[in-house]
Amino acid sequence: MFAKYSLLLAAVGSALVAAAPSGQRSIPAPCAEISQQYMHGIKTGKLPTFPGALAYGCLQSMPFDPKRGAAFVEDVKKYMQWQSNANVLSNPPASYLSPPVDIWGGLDYLQQQAADNKFGNQFEFDTALSDFFISAKDGHLSLLPCSFMPFMFVGHESLVSISSDGLQLPQIYTYNDAEALQSNPDAVSPIVAINGKEVVSHLEGVAESQSFQDPDARYNNVFRSRSRYTSSDQMLGAFSFGPNGIWPGSTVYNLAYANGTTSKSEVKAVVRSGNFKFANGKALYESYCLPAPDTTGTTTKAAPSTATPTPSRSAPASSTPVSQSPSVTIKPAPTGYPKAAIRDDNNLIAGYLLSEPGLEDTAVLSVPTFSVSNLEGGSDIVSSLAVEFIQKAVDAGKKKMIIDLSSNPGGDINYAFDLYKLFFPNNTPYWSSRFRAHEAFKLIERVGYSFPHASENDIFESLVEFGFYNLKTPGQNHTFESAEELYGPHQVLGTNMSTANSLDLDLVSSEVKPIHGFGGIKSKWTTPPFAPEDILIITDGACSSACPTFTKMMKYEGVKTLSFGGRPQHGPMQVMGGTRGAQVMPGASLVEITSTLLDMATEKELLSKSELQQLKALSPAEKSPLQYGLLQVNLRDAYSKLDEDSSMPLQFVYEPAHCRLFYTLENFLQPATTWSAAVKAMWGGGECVADSRLK
Repeated sequence: MFAKYSLLLAAVGSALVAAAPSGQRSIPAPCAEISQQYMHGIKTGKLPTFPGALAYGCLQSMPFDPKRGAAFVEDVKKYMQWQSNANVLSNPPASYLSPPVDIWGGLDYLQQQAADNKFGNQFEFDTALSDFFISAKDGHLSLLPCSFMPFMFVGHESLVSISSDGLQLPQIYTYNDAEALQSNPDAVSPIVAINGKEVVSHLEGVAESQSFQDPDARYNNVFRSRSRYTSSDQMLGAFSFGPNGIWPGSTVYNLAYANGTTSKSEVKAVVRSGNFKFANGKALYESYCLPAPDTTGTTTKAAPSTATPTPSRSAPASSTPVSQSPSVTIKPAPTGYPKAAIRDDNNLIAGYLLSEPGLEDTAVLSVPTFSVSNLEGGSDIVSSLAVEFIQKAVDAGKKKMIIDLSSNPGGDINYAFDLYKLFFPNNTPYWSSRFRAHEAFKLIERVGYSFPHASENDIFESLVEFGFYNLKTPGQNHTFESAEELYGPHQVLGTNMSTANSLDLDLVSSEVKPIHGFGGIKSKWTTPPFAPEDILIITDGACSSACPTFTKMMKYEGVKTLSFGGRPQHGPMQVMGGTRGAQVMPGASLVEITSTLLDMATEKELLSKSELQQLKALSPAEKSPLQYGLLQVNLRDAYSKLDEDSSMPLQFVYEPAHCRLFYTLENFLQPATTWSAAVKAMWGGGECVADSRLK
């Protein structure tokens, strides 16, 4: 496995060299040229854009400090001990569709390469490290290194994948051609090659830059989609706007069409934020990469510009920070959808009472995200609107309910529990998770369990907030009383893991983040408002984090699923293709928790001197050797209710949807037409993609 990774890294390095624009060295001081163009654009009131090759050259001019690079990898390893599936990834079960990744061997190799000064510049080092993180295909595991912070790269064209009838294999069109296809089909032609490579093969390579664990979900994310309306950048698709706008590897895409014509799509760069006043790569490196000279004790925040965080962010409901002020902007309704019966001002939830022929008894609840706590009162708002809409649907005599989770990146797990409880009020949400049972976790739990249950200590409250304490068994019938009881360890797929556990739903439910039926929040109904066989969940495979948590609970009750899109091949497709981890942990939060607990354990003598030394040695540095925009890990694995021993993490379980359809041109132009297609396939005797229907 380690040898395989070494060859992979060598191949990546060769690809980067090959991708370097010809004549790049002739560009004088690319950072200075960008600085001049940027300041001129600001003075004239225009947001300047730059050739991707010029920004690439600027990044290539950043120096590299081998000692600092090696120290950074060593510090990254301390975060990785918290990655729940770090060991299993090296030898995943046969059901897993992504390649194995040797986390420890790969990091050791990168560290040695850094120490031996094998990287020509900081950007080359960061690219190797970022590619390694992406190769794990876990949306909760991500790193946005310092040299990725100055620019975002955007392609001129975005692409779509269109099937003639939802059953035939799709073809690839540019976005503009797809819009013209309906009115003048003879004037446009599908793409057959990109940069001389067969189009699907090229786009599957682009898809590998995505962190979804399922290859069909990765492929879908390459294309433009109006269902990603909560994020305009993500709507473009990864061909045009990759993960966080990172360098795509090419400066120009040459598109060849079936009718023999060709076109070019140039990659552009924009400055992420702040003023760009850097004469050279050294100045850029010092500003973005070297630890900030402040006294806050941590440099895990973004450098002079802010990163666009990865979309899959799920954590225990109480650990998601709440904005101090609500949104003051009312967003317009998403394009291509009918008038909603209910909709919040930020498009976090919408409900539709359909009336078209064949859909008279159907209601649709659109849930494009579970990330609602970034707005003050967001959880309560979406919960109240969901209650209102379900009641409207019942009062209107609707018999069928579609829950559209297309492009849902996850978010607040309280919301997932609450939405499940609205549909099945007399059942208890099932949530089984395990931590990786390593020494730092053991010591932190020792400190945490030294506090009384009713403690009002701020540190104790932080442990509860981040899901380290006041935990129950998955069925909510027993509270763990000691660190030893929670810790175990238990052997799961050859790894020491904690005892299977769940959040205490009574403890985390509140008026601010309600879970109906828990924490004093009364259920709205005593019986389910819809029968499980009359509920259908649809997604594009991107369902991640809290989205699989909700979907799994609904599937336990007999609710069926349908997936759209994916690779142009027959057969099934997963409905939950994103990360299926149970909780994300931001690196900055981990540093805060460990450093604070070390201080408390020292002051209160809660650990022995040797244990304190051990915990300090295992904890990430309060001042990182290099700044970064984002670093996070998956703190807990999630397990199925049907897995009585909680022995197979859901990240590695293959679960196809009950039916699959490809997107048609109509679906692309009017996303709401996916609902009628789903109704026909699941309740109207229609067909599914060949070999995709589950019996």
